[in-house]
Formats: sequence, structure tokens, C-alpha cells
Amino acid sequence: MLDSTPQSIGYYTSRLKKYIPRQAYKPANYKLIPMTTHVILVFLWLFLIRIFPEWWVIVGLSILIGFSYACLFLYCHELTHGTIIRKQPYRYMAEVFFWSFSGMPPTMWEKIHNLNHHKSMNSYDDPDRRTFKSEKNFWNTIYNMFIYPNKSLRFSFTVGFAMIFYTSKHLVSVFFPEGSKLAIVTFRPSYSKAEKRRVLLEFLFVLGIQGLIIGVIGWKLYLIVSLVSWFVYSAGLIIFIITQHLRNPNYRDTADPLLTSTSVIVPVFLDKLIDWHSYHVEHHVFPGINFDYYPEISKRLQEHFPDRYQRIPFLRAVNEAYSHEIFEEDPLT
Repeated sequence: MLDSTPQSIGYYTSRLKKYIPRQAYKPANYKLIPMTTHVILVFLWLFLIRIFPEWWVIVGLSILIGFSYACLFLYCHELTHGTIIRKQPYRYMAEVFFWSFSGMPPTMWEKIHNLNHHKSMNSYDDPDRRTFKSEKNFWNTIYNMFIYPNKSLRFSFTVGFAMIFYTSKHLVSVFFPEGSKLAIVTFRPSYSKAEKRRVLLEFLFVLGIQGLIIGVIGWKLYLIVSLVSWFVYSAGLIIFIITQHLRNPNYRDTADPLLTSTSVIVPVFLDKLIDWHSYHVEHHVFPGINFDYYPEISKRLQEHFPDRYQRIPFLRAVNEAYSHEIFEEDPLT
């Protein structure tokens, strides 16, 4: 039976940090190789599409482009936690470049993910949580029905667009006045004027990359390639992301990573491709170490906290994420 008494992150790190080797804290610079490889592959597939614009080539290579976009997103997630490049401004330069293929301004990601989500998983101040009943209105009813996994529209393909909507809704909300936000946003961090300017410049770089792609294949092919590749990117990511927190209970203010997060079991070859992102509990306990060491941390969590640690089969986690209502009950504890 799951022990549901919330604990602090320090409760876990103090018991497990002795098992983490020193090299886990060293920058994993070698991960820039697969990241750069994915960028090269994206442009290789684009050039092949330009040369052989047959429908089956366009669709097939657009799927591969979407796969590379998704992999770049996952590597950028680790990059932003400072585990691949530590020194500034080199880390920021890499973030601006690699995040651009996912359409994500790194300053915005830092705010919504590192500075808020990690401190408030599944609580009121979490930008990634489900919507509570007290927040129900027309717009988030439509949004949550089609974009969040729920049992009313079980396994709806529209959930596959979630990452595109996620980036878009938070990007628009950046420029809202303080104290206001889009109805479909659960929590909006506070942005200074300097941060807003930086987000805008970063997004202009994203548009620049898209302009480069248009220059390679032209407008007509760009529209087709984007439709396929961005859906593959979004759907491929969201099928993992919905298992990480959306099956877990909500709390008023706890950030207990073992109660609010789930790790899933997938084949090892897939884990290597996705930079070990199936180990999500481990990430919330130790976000600042090389992700390659998460399998070892998983073993230690199982040894020390067998009644709290949740690592379950992937399909079971997806099924449980889809077993929720459109809106969640407001947490009482």
C-alpha cells in the first residue's frame, strides 16, 4: 500500500546522495554529439524531400524529422538543468540553438519548468498540472476535454497536439499583464520586462530557424512537412509526459516527488534513445545529475522506499492517466 504522507525532496536526497558517484555530477558534454546528429539528420531529410518530393518520401521523412524534434526536446530538457554544459554563456547559446527546433524559448522553459514545476508538482502553482473544478470555465472545459487525457474522450488522438498547445499557451501568457493569464493556463509565472524581451528574441530565433527550413524546401512542402513532423513530435512526447504526473494525486502545496511523479518501464533501447526520460521520479529527486545514472537511482529508490516509489509498465500508466475526469477535485491537503 502506498504511503501517502508527503515528504520534502531533501528527505529523499539525504538518504540517497551517498550512492551517487562523483562522475554523475560532471558535465555530460558527449551528449552534444547525438544532439548535433539530430540537427544534421533534420536538414538531411529536408534536402532529400526537396530532391525527391514524392508523397511517400515526404511523409516518411517528415515522421523522422518529428522524431528528431522530440529527441532534441528531451536532450534540451537535460541541457537546461545544467548537466550537459555548466558554464555560461555557452550553455545559454546551446539552449537557444537546440530548443529552437522544438519552438521553445529557453527563458520561458526555465521559468515554467525549472523554477515552478519542479518546486510545486501537482499543486496549485504547477504550470503542468490538470485543472481543478474550482477553475472550470467554458474555455478550459473545451481545452481539457480534447488536449488532456480523460475518460470522457478516452484515447482521443487530439491529445497528440498537446505539446504544440503547451508551448503556444505559455508563450502567449508571457506577455499578459502581471496577475492575468489565459484561461487554459493553470499557473503563469511572473516575468520581468527583461525576461519578456529575452523570450521575444528567443522566439524570433525560432522563427529564423523555420525560415531557414522554408528556404530549403519552399512554402508548399514546408506546410506539409510541418503538419506531419510537428504532430509526430508532439504526440511522441506527450505519450510519455502524460505518464509522469497526470495519473498521480494532487496536493495543495507539497512537492513530494515520489507521490506526485511516476516512472515507467520501457525497453532499454528506447530509454537510450529518449535520454532515460522514463525515469521521471529519479529526475525530480536529482534533477542536476547526468540522466544516464537514473537507472541506478531507481534501484536505490526501490530499496529504500518500496512503499512510495512508483515505477510501473508504460501502458498501465497511460491507461491510468486516461481514467481521470476532465476536471480534478480541488486538493484538500
